[in-house]
Parts: sequence; C-alpha cells; structure tokens
Amino acid sequence: MMAGLVSALTAFLVALAVAGMMLRAGILDRPNERSNHRDPTPRGGGLGAMAGVFAAWALLDAGSPATGAALAGIALGGGIAAALGLLDDLVTLSETLKFMVLALVSIAVAGMAGPVTELGIALPWLIGLAGSALWIFTTANAVNFMDGSDGLIAAVLIPAALALGVLAEGSVAVAAFGVAGAMAGFAVWNAPLASARGRLFCGDVGALGMAVVFAGLALVWARMSGEGAVWLAPLLILPLLADVLLTMAARVRAGRSAFVAHRAHAYQLMIALGASHRRVAGLWAVWSAGCGAVALTARALGGGWINALALAAGIAAFWIFHRQVRKRADAAGLDVYQ
Repeated sequence: MMAGLVSALTAFLVALAVAGMMLRAGILDRPNERSNHRDPTPRGGGLGAMAGVFAAWALLDAGSPATGAALAGIALGGGIAAALGLLDDLVTLSETLKFMVLALVSIAVAGMAGPVTELGIALPWLIGLAGSALWIFTTANAVNFMDGSDGLIAAVLIPAALALGVLAEGSVAVAAFGVAGAMAGFAVWNAPLASARGRLFCGDVGALGMAVVFAGLALVWARMSGEGAVWLAPLLILPLLADVLLTMAARVRAGRSAFVAHRAHAYQLMIALGASHRRVAGLWAVWSAGCGAVALTARALGGGWINALALAAGIAAFWIFHRQVRKRADAAGLDVYQ
C-alpha cells in the first residue's frame, strides 16, 4: 500500500509541475469546426502525465525480470506513442503515418507485455498477439477520439487506473497507481474544477501515450491473472470505448463513414444540448467508477465467465444511455450523425 501511495504521489507532483510548464510552452490548440472551444488554448499537457508515469515507474521494484521487461516495454511503447502525438501537436502529421506507427507500437507492446492467449479457451500465440495488439490500438484511438472535452479522459482514466491498481498485485498494482497519480496531476490544469473550462488541453502527446501505457498495463495484468481477467480490461474504460464504437456503428448504419471526423459522440451531443464540460466530465467519472466497482465485484465473485457477463452488462447499460442521449439530440433538431 505504501509503495502505491509513493508511486501515485510522485507521479502527481511531477505531472503537476511539467503540465504547468506546458501552459507557457506556446503550443496552442486553435479552434476549428469540430472544436468545443472558441479561443486558442494551450495544449500538450499530456506530456506532464507521461513525465509523471516515467518518474513513478523509475522508482518501481519490478519484482521479477519478466515483469520488469514488460513494464519497460510498455514505457517504451508509451513514450514512442507520446512522441508521435507531440509531433502531431506541433506539425500535423499524415493519418497514414500515424496509423502505421501506432499499429507497429501496438504490436510491439503486445509482444513485450506478453499477449493474452486465454479467453476461457486456449488461443494460438499469433491469434493472442493480434488480439492484444488490436486492444492497444483500439484503446489508443478511442482515448484520442474522446479527448475533446475538459477533464473527460482524466475522469475515466483516473478511476480506471485506481481500479486496476486494486485488482492487480505487486509492481503492476504500484504502476497502475502511478498512472492514476499522473492523470490527477494533469487534471489540476485540465479539469473544469474552479472555473467553467480547463486551462490546458492534453494533446495527442498525452492521449496516445497514456492510452498505450494503460492498455499495456491492463494487458500485463490480464495475462498474469488469467481466469477471464481479460474481459475486465475493456470494462474499466468502457465509457470511452463504448462511446466511440457505438457512435461509429450508428454512423455506419446511417450510411456515413466511420472514419471521417465528426461531432456525433454522446459527450459532444450532450455539450451541444447545453451540458457544461464539468457536468459531462462528472457523468463520465460516475460511469467509470461504476464500471470499476462492477469489475471488482465480478473478480470477488470468482472471475471466469462472470467477468464476461459483467462486461456484457456494462455494454448493455451504456448502450441504453448512449441511445437516450442520441434520441434527445435528435428531438432537439441536432444532426446526430454529423
């Protein structure tokens, strides 16, 4: 417990300081037709979160060479993803280049973290590698897509990382608490707490980097835990994953492209309906905390297929919520496929 507190506090303080420096770095997010802000706003605050993770993990006692290698691989992959995001924050990169680099990072992290090859039935190693890489790639893109409202990704990743820390053991748990602390340090500048809007955006540097770190860490835990733990990993960040995937599915059904930029996520529709950024972040935090509680309960009940049922229940609940938001937006005359 003490190691986890030290990890979280170290990450929090380093992230707070480095993110604060990014306020004066001159990297600005200029509003466009899809933005939820009107004035140029400093971004790149996610670099602080990444610095917090690196500082906390540098103090870790991995416990075994295998775990140490896995955590080092995750940190390396997260660092490369963050560097890719920082370059995109500074000079817009081509979508093809970002896709290829992120895909390679996902495959590499999946291999170094040790792919999950057990879903209740044994999977061939290559199938496990492909599925594990897809998990990391999807998580990175989902977090990046959802980084459009003040405090939103912090509201999900902090409870998710805390839940992962409770679920895991040893150095993996300590590392997860470090992730939570790092996001909390960044959130001081990003979350709409004392004012209606945050002062600093995460940027792709943090969205991609922290997503790869969290996804890789969850992968290590799922591989080490077995007993259907893999089903709980997506449950922990379901409010991000489900909003992205359900929105993509709705657009495809309506004949729209799933890959063209849009403003049709549930959180974006809520803001268009008049909800504040604070309210949206708070609601997603409640969803994330609830998913974490369900994951902990499922694990306590014995895991296995109970974990899969817990994930299915979470998906069903969020689908109902997502559908209600879209219905309200449609009734208000908004283009819910925009």
